[in-house]
Amino acid sequence: MKFFDSHCHLQFEAFDELREQIISEMQKNNSRTINVGSSIENSETGIKLAEKYSDVLISSVGVHPFHSLGFEIYEDKDESHNLKNIYPQNLNKLKELAKNPVVKAIGECGIDFSYFNHLKGSENDIINWKQKQIECFRFQIKLAKKLNLPLILHIRNEYKLALTILEEENFDGQAIFHFFKGNISEMEEILKNEKYFFGFSGVITYDDTMTEVIKMLPMSKIMIETDAPYVSPIPFKREINQPKYVVKVAEKIAEIKNNSINEILNATFENAIRFFGI
Repeated sequence: MKFFDSHCHLQFEAFDELREQIISEMQKNNSRTINVGSSIENSETGIKLAEKYSDVLISSVGVHPFHSLGFEIYEDKDESHNLKNIYPQNLNKLKELAKNPVVKAIGECGIDFSYFNHLKGSENDIINWKQKQIECFRFQIKLAKKLNLPLILHIRNEYKLALTILEEENFDGQAIFHFFKGNISEMEEILKNEKYFFGFSGVITYDDTMTEVIKMLPMSKIMIETDAPYVSPIPFKREINQPKYVVKVAEKIAEIKNNSINEILNATFENAIRFFGI
């Protein structure tokens, strides 16, 4: 089945043994995905991969909230076991990477304070970490504005704060709220901006938490994603996630909206093509 996985990390080293096979399968069915950057280093490797396979891959460049504090939060073996991120991240290099023609978005970037409780820090440390994260987010908003590129947003819980920051920066471009897990009220607030979109991942196959949100959203505002190699949908939950599993996300949305799987795949494909301008 033809699909567009709107959020994937195919450049991550978790895919070293699977990458060529995955890309070959995507080429056969004319599917697409994006190598989403979460650090300077994997933004660069994502670009190189998209340059090599430009028929199926595009790329984004960004610094994830986890990488915004100037030091390593934890070692993610799925992201990298050889290539090491350099801290603090060189945001000026992000500017240069973003000029590459295979780069179609800035991000993932945003707000995620959820891991601060696991770090050993004082109250002042937490205040400073939040400020650093917000400054990194603002930098990437400004970059997206300057280059007229859409934003891929990683927001956990802090949707109101993110919307406030986007408004303060006078951001008037497109943005997708990747891995959306907000409630109906938060969805309605985001939906007020006609240029904002919602990305749904394999977690919607775990339970019915997002059913009412998805039911209320127009299909013109929905994209499907894997966030591979993470959060594989049912029935692949114990496996490494990969782009083709995005079909299971589409199946869940089809069930909720009483549409065919092909209608959902076609609509989300066209939404992603327009969003990324390809």
